[in-house]
Amino acid sequence: MSKHLVLAAVALGAALVSSARAAEPFVGRWAVTPEVCHGRGDSGATSALVATDTSLWWFDGYCRIGKMYKARAVYVQAHCFGKGDVPVTLDAHGDRLRVSWNRARAQELRRCK
Repeated sequence: MSKHLVLAAVALGAALVSSARAAEPFVGRWAVTPEVCHGRGDSGATSALVATDTSLWWFDGYCRIGKMYKARAVYVQAHCFGKGDVPVTLDAHGDRLRVSWNRARAQELRRCK
């Protein structure tokens, strides 16, 4: 086999393995009500939480996920732009996510459709 075919096969295999990996249950767009799903307000009640495998964006700003500990819930040390480290707890069950941001009282959000 030529060197290019081997490299292509390796790249294809890596792509298949990474796409087969399951996303974290908290990944997605979440809000208190469907009307807030596209909101960018100044509180948890008026802003959607957007979570990826590597970042969180909510009313408090954009944060990169640093350390993560998984138990019944996911405990995250988020590195937030301009705010420093913020502790976040994400407890996803189906279409519901219970989130505690910076040790504040937990809020229950629903997955946006």
